[in-house]
Amino acid sequence: MKYFVTVIAVITSVFLIQGCSSSPSGSGKSSNPPTLDAVIDYSPTTPETNAEVTMDAGNSKDDQNIGYDIQWSLTTKPANSTVTFSNTTQSKMKFTPDVAGDYEVKLEIENSSEGVTDDATKVLSVISSESTVELEGDINTDSTLTDIFTDPSVPDYLVVGDLDVHAKLTVDPGVVIHFEENLGLKVATDGILSAVGTSGNGIIFTGASQSTNGFWKGINIHSNTVENAIKYAEISYGGSKSAGTYFEAANLTIDQAKVQLANTKISNSGMFGIQTRRSGSEFAMENMEFSSNDDEHAYVHISQLGYFDSGSSFDGGYVEAFGGSTKANMDISVLNGAKYSILDHVGFDHVVTIDAGTEIEFIADAGIKVGNNGVIKAVGEANNKIVFTGTVKTPGAWRGIFVGSPSVENIFKHVEISYGGSTNMATYFGKTNMVIDRAQVELDNVSITGSAGYGIQTRRNGSAFTVSNASFDNNQDSHMLIHPTQVDFVDNQTNFNGGDVEVYGGDTEATGSETWSNLNNGTYYFSSSVSIEKDVTIEAGTLFEMGTDVRLLVSGGNDQGVIKAIGTSSNPITFTGRSKAKGAWRGILISSGSVDNEMDHVLIEYGGSSDLATYMPAGNLGIYNKAYLTISNADIENSDNYGIMLRESRSATMGGSNISYSNNTNDDFYDY
Repeated sequence: MKYFVTVIAVITSVFLIQGCSSSPSGSGKSSNPPTLDAVIDYSPTTPETNAEVTMDAGNSKDDQNIGYDIQWSLTTKPANSTVTFSNTTQSKMKFTPDVAGDYEVKLEIENSSEGVTDDATKVLSVISSESTVELEGDINTDSTLTDIFTDPSVPDYLVVGDLDVHAKLTVDPGVVIHFEENLGLKVATDGILSAVGTSGNGIIFTGASQSTNGFWKGINIHSNTVENAIKYAEISYGGSKSAGTYFEAANLTIDQAKVQLANTKISNSGMFGIQTRRSGSEFAMENMEFSSNDDEHAYVHISQLGYFDSGSSFDGGYVEAFGGSTKANMDISVLNGAKYSILDHVGFDHVVTIDAGTEIEFIADAGIKVGNNGVIKAVGEANNKIVFTGTVKTPGAWRGIFVGSPSVENIFKHVEISYGGSTNMATYFGKTNMVIDRAQVELDNVSITGSAGYGIQTRRNGSAFTVSNASFDNNQDSHMLIHPTQVDFVDNQTNFNGGDVEVYGGDTEATGSETWSNLNNGTYYFSSSVSIEKDVTIEAGTLFEMGTDVRLLVSGGNDQGVIKAIGTSSNPITFTGRSKAKGAWRGILISSGSVDNEMDHVLIEYGGSSDLATYMPAGNLGIYNKAYLTISNADIENSDNYGIMLRESRSATMGGSNISYSNNTNDDFYDY
C-alpha cells in the first residue's frame, strides 16, 4: 500500500534595485528594475523510492528577459539516504530517491551582471515503492525485518497469523510491526529475537488497532540465549488473552528464558506489562517505562525483583512478586513511581540488599523469611525510609518478617514495619511484625507499629540483636516478647509509647555483665519467672511489672548472679505486679552471696502470691541461704504476706538503711 503526503512549497524572493541595462534580446530600457522569480516544478507529483524524479525550473519568471544562471542543491534528505545531485546547472535536473522520507530541494537563479537573484525550496515527501509486508507462520531461517517506511504511523509489517520464531530474527531500528487481533509473536526455545533500535529510531510492536488495551496477544519468549534483546522499543496494546498454560495475559511473557531489556516502553496491556511463571528467567533491564497497563506493570518470581532498576519509570501501580525463594544475591532497587507487592510468604536465602526509599506491600498472609543462609540489608535514610507494610492498612494485613539468619550483616535501619501479624509466623510463634529466631540483626531507627500481635518476638535464647532509637506503637500485644538473655539488647532511647517489653521465663547468660535500660516510655513485663545468673545493672527509673506468680531470682551457687538496682530519689526503680493487688506476683528472691548485690531507691510492691522457695515463705523480698544484699531507701508495700524475709539462720545477710514498709499483710520484716 502507498501513502501520500502533501508537498510543502516555500518561495522566497530577493529584489535588488539596479541601474537600467539592456535585455539579452536588445529591447529598450525599462523604467523598472528587472526581477527574477524562481519556480520549482517536479514530476511525478507523488514521488516514490527507486523511481526517477525530474526537477524543472522552466516556469521561473524573468520579467525583462535579462536571462539567469541556474543552481540546484539538496539541502536535507532522510538519515539513511546516499543520494547526490548531478547536472545541477540545467533547467531540468533528475535524481532517484533511495529512501522514503523528506527531501528538501533548493533552486537558485541569478543574473550576476544585473545583480538580481532569487531562490525557492520544495520539500518532496517520497513514499516507499514497497507495501506493508504481511507476516505469519514459522520463521525457520535467520531473517531480518528492515525499515520500509520512515513514517512511524505506517506499519512496515502486519502480522496476520501467529508468528513463531525458530531461528534468529533481527528487527532493524525504525521497524513498526502491527498485530491483528489476538495474534502474537512467540520466540521458541530454538529462536532468537534481536530487536535493538536507537534513541532516535525505535522499534514498535503494537496492535493494528490502538483504541483499547489488550488488542493483540503479546510477545512470548521461551529462548534461553543471551542474544535475546529488546532495546529502544515500544510494546503496547498486547495482553488480549493468556500467553499459555499457567500464564495470564501480558505484553511480554518470559518463560524460563533470557532477554535483555533497555529503554523500552511497556504500555496499554490488557493485563500485565511483563510476566514470568517461575524462577528460571533472566531479564536484566534498565531505563524502562511502564504505563497504562490494566493490571500490574509486572508479575514476576521473587528471585527476579533484582532485575528492576531505579532508572525505570512507572505511572503508579505495582511490581508483583509471587512465592518461592531467592536464587542468588540481589539488590532490590527503589522504584520510580511504583511499589513492590509480595503475594506469598517468600524466602530470602541469599544476600538481599534493599535500597533506601523502597516500598514493599504484602497481601494477606504474605511475608518474608530470611533463612539460615540468607542476609537482609535494609538500610534507608532519615528522609527516605524503607517501608514494609500491608496492602491494606489495618493490623494483621500481612504475616510479617522472620529473621532466622545468624549473619552479623543483617540490618534494618531507617525502616518502617507495620500492620503484620495476620497469622502465627511459624510453629511456636504467635502473630507478630517480626520474628528473630536464633539470629543476629541490628535494628536502628526502626518503626514497629500496627501489629495484630507482637511488634517483635523471639522464642528462645541464642539470638543477638540490638534495638536503638526505634519506635513501637499500636501493637495489639506487647511491643516485644523476648528471652531474659535479650533484655540488654534494648536501649533507653527507643520510644515504646506506653507499651511493654515482655520477658518470658528463663535465665540470663551465666557469665559477664549487662545493663537493663530504663525504657523510654515503656515497661518491662515479666510474664514468667526469670533467673539472673550474671552481673546485672538496672538503670534508675526502670519499671518492672510482674505477671501472676512470677519470681525474679538472683541465683546463687555455681551460676551466681549479681543485682545492682540503683535508683535515685527522683527516679526510683519499681518492681510491681501487673495487677495492682496484693499477691499479684511472687516477689524477688536473693540467693547470691555476692557483696555487690545492692538495691537503692527502689519500690517493691504487690508480691507474696506464694512461697519464694523451700523454707522461704511468701513475701515481696526474700534473702535466702548464704545470700547477701545491701538495700537502702526502699519502699516495701502491699505484700500479701511478709515485706522482707531474711533467713539469718542460714547465714543470710542484709545491710542498708532507710527502709519504709506499708500495708503488708503479715510482718514487715521477718528474720528467721
